Amino acid sequence: MNINTDSSNGVLPAQWIRRAIENGWIEAEEPLRSGQIQPNSLDLRLGAVGYRVQCSFLPGEEGMAQKLARFGWYHFCLPEEGVVLEKNQVYIFPLVERLALPPRVRGRANPKSTTGRLDVFCRLVTEHGVAFDETPEGYRGPLYLEVVPRSFAIRVRAGDALAQIRFQTGDPRLSVEETRALLDELPIILSSELLPLRSRDLAISNGVLLSIYLPRYSGQGRQATIGYQARKNTPPIDLRAIGQARKRHYWDRLYADGKPIILEPDEFYIFRSRELVCLPPTICAEMVAFDAGSGELRTHYAGFFDSGFGYAPDLPATDTAAAVVLEVRSRDVPFLIEDGQPLFRIHLLRCTEEPEFLYGSQAGSSYQSQRDVRLSKQFTGAQEDEDDDTPQQRLDLLS
Repeated sequence: MNINTDSSNGVLPAQWIRRAIENGWIEAEEPLRSGQIQPNSLDLRLGAVGYRVQCSFLPGEEGMAQKLARFGWYHFCLPEEGVVLEKNQVYIFPLVERLALPPRVRGRANPKSTTGRLDVFCRLVTEHGVAFDETPEGYRGPLYLEVVPRSFAIRVRAGDALAQIRFQTGDPRLSVEETRALLDELPIILSSELLPLRSRDLAISNGVLLSIYLPRYSGQGRQATIGYQARKNTPPIDLRAIGQARKRHYWDRLYADGKPIILEPDEFYIFRSRELVCLPPTICAEMVAFDAGSGELRTHYAGFFDSGFGYAPDLPATDTAAAVVLEVRSRDVPFLIEDGQPLFRIHLLRCTEEPEFLYGSQAGSSYQSQRDVRLSKQFTGAQEDEDDDTPQQRLDLLS
């Protein structure tokens, strides 16, 4: 199937973002950093000042300055050593980047994958915005980020990127007919047995419905980890301390031991999808964060999948396809989840043209070809088990 890459209807690629910077459609107080441009998106950086505010809000007609004057409690600078953002407190940060978009181009934002896996709730706000994470066509003005750490306090610095923005024209979503035709031609979605799933195998309506992977038994001598539950009362996580945090200090493992998984209200969990995803160069995707029909829970904070996710041009999809990591928070009641339970949807999106590079082809693609339940990059990749802890380490866990 030849995907229609009509430039009037689709997600704009990395090379358009570079041209937009050259043309002044995207401006920044500081020069762009290496890796900030992704195949289909641009990372957005925190500025040098933040505001602790009374509540979440949208600026609306009143504007951000007046809203901050009414609901801001105090402001603070972000020094080199960083500032700790406390759990469940609301912060507003002016961003380094601002926009002067041409007509017909609009933006859509989402937390970065690492941000979502740390359970940090982030939403983009424009100067007179009436909707989160949306910049209207031709928007000209500054950008702000609302940040609410949920499970862990975090340490941030000026220049840290917690969110990303996509630029698009028209409606980039593939129709049901286009989605069916694409799935029937290319191995976009694979089963856990690495078999391509065709349109007849999947529920396709307002996106492609996918499921959660919770095997009841691992079939191994040692029980496999199938998920994580965030621990409480943990030290802050430094966003720039890559690979420095110990999993056992922040997460309780969930094992394939035959026991049912019952999500407790307002607890945070990390799981993975049963299906694997392989996105070719002319396709990207977005995940629906909340689908009431699947249960009273949120399954994802970071919903962008760049072109090339789980894909390599010279390798079969069976070698490269990647699981979707689910960032799950149940809402009001305990909720039972089981292996293979349909839980979330993804929209397949067309690109206006193939990006100049694909996800995973450059440094900074931390989650390419993931098939395990992968935590954010701040945690060590070593396999850890509390049974292997020394007595002193066990005492450390209790402190």
